[in-house]
Amino acid sequence: MKLIYSFASSYIPKLSQVGGKGKALIETTKAGFLVPEGIVLSSDFFESWLNEIKQTSQWSNLLRAITKEKCDELKKLAAKLEYTESQDKELNKYLNELDEVTIFAVRSSSPEEDLLDISFAGMYESYLGVAKENLKPAILKAFASMLDYRVMEYKNQHNTSIETTSIAIILQKQLASETSGIGFSLNPHNNCYDEIVVNASFGLGEAIVSGGVTPDTYIIEKIKKEILDKAIADKSYGLWLRNNAKIEKCDNKRPKSSALSDKQIFEVVELILACEAHYGFPVDIEWAYEGNRLYLLQVRPITTYIPLFPELMTKPGERKKLYVDIIGCSQGFSDQLSVLGLDIWAIVMDLVQGQGMMPAGEGGYMVNLHGKQYFDVSNMLKGMGSKLAIVTVGNVDLAIKDRKDEIIPEYKALKVTKAMRQSKKAMIKIAFATIPTILKMILNPRKQRTKYLELSDQVIVEIKSLKNNKPFNDLVAEGFNILRPIIKNAVAYVPGELAIGRIKKMFRNTGLESEIATICVDLASNPTAAMGKNLLQLAREPELQDTEDCDEFERKINNRSYSKDFMQQYDKYMYLYGDRGFKEIDIATPRIYNNPADLYQQLTHINIENNQLDKAIVRKQMAYKQLREVAKKLDKLSSFEKNAYIYENLFGFRETPKYLTAMLIGRLHAIALEIGNELVREGRLERVEQVFDLHLAEITRAQKDISAKLLPSIESNLRPYRRVKHIKQWPLNIDSRGKIFYPVRKGAEGELVGLAISSGVVRGKAKVLNSPYEKPLLPGEILVTHATEPAWTPIFINASGVVLEVGGLLQHGAIIAREYGIPCVSNLREATKMIKDGDLIEVDGTSGVVSIIIE
Repeated sequence: MKLIYSFASSYIPKLSQVGGKGKALIETTKAGFLVPEGIVLSSDFFESWLNEIKQTSQWSNLLRAITKEKCDELKKLAAKLEYTESQDKELNKYLNELDEVTIFAVRSSSPEEDLLDISFAGMYESYLGVAKENLKPAILKAFASMLDYRVMEYKNQHNTSIETTSIAIILQKQLASETSGIGFSLNPHNNCYDEIVVNASFGLGEAIVSGGVTPDTYIIEKIKKEILDKAIADKSYGLWLRNNAKIEKCDNKRPKSSALSDKQIFEVVELILACEAHYGFPVDIEWAYEGNRLYLLQVRPITTYIPLFPELMTKPGERKKLYVDIIGCSQGFSDQLSVLGLDIWAIVMDLVQGQGMMPAGEGGYMVNLHGKQYFDVSNMLKGMGSKLAIVTVGNVDLAIKDRKDEIIPEYKALKVTKAMRQSKKAMIKIAFATIPTILKMILNPRKQRTKYLELSDQVIVEIKSLKNNKPFNDLVAEGFNILRPIIKNAVAYVPGELAIGRIKKMFRNTGLESEIATICVDLASNPTAAMGKNLLQLAREPELQDTEDCDEFERKINNRSYSKDFMQQYDKYMYLYGDRGFKEIDIATPRIYNNPADLYQQLTHINIENNQLDKAIVRKQMAYKQLREVAKKLDKLSSFEKNAYIYENLFGFRETPKYLTAMLIGRLHAIALEIGNELVREGRLERVEQVFDLHLAEITRAQKDISAKLLPSIESNLRPYRRVKHIKQWPLNIDSRGKIFYPVRKGAEGELVGLAISSGVVRGKAKVLNSPYEKPLLPGEILVTHATEPAWTPIFINASGVVLEVGGLLQHGAIIAREYGIPCVSNLREATKMIKDGDLIEVDGTSGVVSIIIE
């Protein structure tokens, strides 16, 4: 058991002994970096103190529930701890070896701090300018900071056990730096791997770290070693070390002058590059100049950047590619799909987009990789043409549209590929194939509507009849063959789109835009809107209202002890919509039919007396009546009624393919679980759900070959997933060198400018939700969230307005907002951070502006 390590130690201790920060200082000293000398008091040094703390009743109380009061009690106990004889002896021995050092910086180095996946930056206490004779009380205070509430709660949120709490502490020579700062080996603002960012200010770096001073910022291109940008701040003051170990705050004489010369900038850049090369991953460092010598003070892994899968990366200096996250933009979530989920979804996209129209893989327009699906924007710009590609991608990611002038020349592919040529042929073929369907719908909408509904009903029956009676890949093929006629007739909604266009033209300059938007809600042909109505009908049932809780609901459903009428309604809902829900496009996602309690939760969140669906129906009736009266005066009544009928009864069919696709995936989910159970019984899987960690071909091979080993395949399949498990929110776009583009939208002060989704203006209290049912959305409140999909439908019934961080006009939340006539604005980056629960906001869904009202 070693209590103290010198930075100059020839032995590199384990991270559990000295923490990430201490280990890095020993490593970089050993590697020859210019590091101010110092020592690390290891976790073993504090073992006796920790044991004393952990034997108290206060510690036992903290393990049961973390509160600020309990943490403060423990910190008071820690402040009374005394040094043991062995601690004293070792500390004096090592301090004597640092006889020339009289002033120290005291910093924590927790074994959990500065790891690759989480960072405790700034949470532990540091003490600067500590004279040698004052080290002991400073060490004790730094030790006690590991018991701070913010540290304990952060661990709790990151699923890090507090039972294993430990700490190491660094004692390092305090520099009297003239200039200091921070450096990042990638750009933390846009994630670009090829840009270095340097922050600098006069005096000690604590002024920057504490946020007291805005530092100068320099952005440097790594490959060409060019300074791309200099932002010189008004550095009003600096912190300076005096000979008496005091830190003084003094006004800077030239606050607006650059803290670094160009020569110094590139010296810091070389230090950052050397640290990154030494560790082999992105780092941030703290550095300082003292007497014109550049010192390395700390080096840490950057834990918040978005890593790229190697298959998407280009080498530094090569022409870059740009990708847009298809699922993140269109489906309401950005999580990776399961291994099997992406296989199935790739088949869906190929079928929906028209076989060959949006080719995947090398030279194509889409990339399917490790649970993610991307548009290859570079190839689309070349193969489709810049204008069509920007429209296609820009409708789901505003950043591409806003910054097209810089994106096109930098990212457009240089060569036409075979896949691009085949795509053009497929587009022409599909265009001609859809014309007859559109013409039939236009010429005889009533007859074609009936035929389409009959076709949908037949597809539902065939999907429900699928059974586990053949190899899984054959079953999947059979399922998508069942779906094919619906996809082939997916353009059935187009006459509806043309009809609303004619209605808008008919009432041009009449000031009735709001009424036209209102008749577009609650379409009879929209299955998602029908789901909302069925939910509301179930929620209103007296038997449900009398049900006490989830347990009673589940028990009565399983025992079928509700009335015959209620059970018929329930069975009908499950038959039609039991496959819908959060992340429904992923075959691995449990369905609502797996857990009736989830449906109960949805139903009880609906306000049956005051909801947007009822209001939308009333508003629609009034708007239709008003438009009809004006049309009569304009002598266009017959034309209006015909076009209104076409829109009402055809446009909602746009949602039918997605609805039936979700149903098919839900049926395949059930069959996959049956196969998983078989493989568990055979001892080839450990858990049923592992079937979703296999590729489609691997499942089929396992069915045919009893000797096929599945667990090694699962391990290989999941390895890339683990590399990115720390990512909470994937960006909508990213280039092959990590750069992320953000929309350029500017409004007046207090205004957030996004994409207008559903017209109307509403003012109300905001409710920020990260998942559908984490807290109730009360009638009149405005829903603020990242994105939504079908599981959120019951929430919309209560919402008076909707604010989304991502998604275009065809994202689920956009469609439901229009269906219910709720004002909605999308593409407001970080809206869930800028808007807080209870904020009074105004949502203008017509102009795409959200205003935060200061009361």
